[in-house]
Amino acid sequence: MSASRPALTLRLSAGLKEKVLRSGYCTVADLRSVPIVDLAAELKLSPEQARELSHQLHPASVSWVSVAAIQKLEQEANWAPITTSSKALDSLFGSSQGVPPGKITEICGLAGSGKTQIGLQLCINAQIPSYAGGAGGTAIFVDTEGSFIARRAAQMAAACSERLGHLAQSAGDTTIATTDSLMQGIQYCRVHSPVELIAMARMLNGIVQLNSKTKLIVIDSIAFLFRSNFSDVNTRTKLVTALGRQLMTLAREYAIAIVIMNHMTTKVESHQVQRASGMSEHSSGGNEVQPALGDTWGNLCTHRIRLSYSHSNGRRNAKLFKSPTIHEQSVPFQIGSGGIMDVEDASVQTLGSPASDDLLLGYDPEEAELLWDEIDNT
Repeated sequence: MSASRPALTLRLSAGLKEKVLRSGYCTVADLRSVPIVDLAAELKLSPEQARELSHQLHPASVSWVSVAAIQKLEQEANWAPITTSSKALDSLFGSSQGVPPGKITEICGLAGSGKTQIGLQLCINAQIPSYAGGAGGTAIFVDTEGSFIARRAAQMAAACSERLGHLAQSAGDTTIATTDSLMQGIQYCRVHSPVELIAMARMLNGIVQLNSKTKLIVIDSIAFLFRSNFSDVNTRTKLVTALGRQLMTLAREYAIAIVIMNHMTTKVESHQVQRASGMSEHSSGGNEVQPALGDTWGNLCTHRIRLSYSHSNGRRNAKLFKSPTIHEQSVPFQIGSGGIMDVEDASVQTLGSPASDDLLLGYDPEEAELLWDEIDNT
């Protein structure tokens, strides 16, 4: 590589190239004259960006670079978590008080436990502006099951818009987040096969580069396509692991919160030996119900939360069973007509009982009742 080669010609990702060009370095020689560690600090590069730049400047050098822990701390301090709209649920993530960027969070549970509802709520809340403590970004919803209900998302957006309207007035902000603008901020992608999902994951890097406001990616769900299309467990595990690592890199590189929904499956234990694990519950017959795709997939997730729902009393519960920052614990939550909420806020509006928020969208009562029935089965 010629030392006089313009820095513009380096084969770098769009975000990294922009940082390099804005820094004033004009040639490869200029960049090579500065140690890569100093370049990473000066340009505020992530470890992945520093590695990419080092590979271009010094192809024969070691393929990894380090950054000071204080730099990593400062970087993460600027990341805005995404609230679930429930203080109890947010508390499961420790001091971040919401779904953290730069990490993969798994939410698993049986059908009807509220996985899709939380995914929709997070897509809305990723757009909460900074004056209200939000990330002020946009979201991508990758749908593998056909579980995305646009009318339900609009219902949540209307409730969020009303809340933000009051906050905007208090903060003196003239920007109003409307139902339409919040719906516009969700990019929806329907995939029908594992091949499409893997291809979509590879495209996400370019999509995020084009839209730097992307703060959240929801995949609902990870297990649906892989469980029904692969009889060879080893092949499935390799593909799922490669997909998970790709998503991990994307989360770290662009400070994006990635939330993956997962199914539950029944595991038959030989000799009915049961493992006392927070991630499993025993079912009749000496079997156990646990998240699908096994431990290999689970190890790729930073936080893992299990949802449960009691049809007898209508109670919903979320149990954190894996986290690097907080011990295992369970919290109650509710789903109301306006979205996710704490139990103490749900005395009037709960899922299955359409309330005043339905008027925000002008629903006919019979139509609204059908919608709630549809939602209750997701």
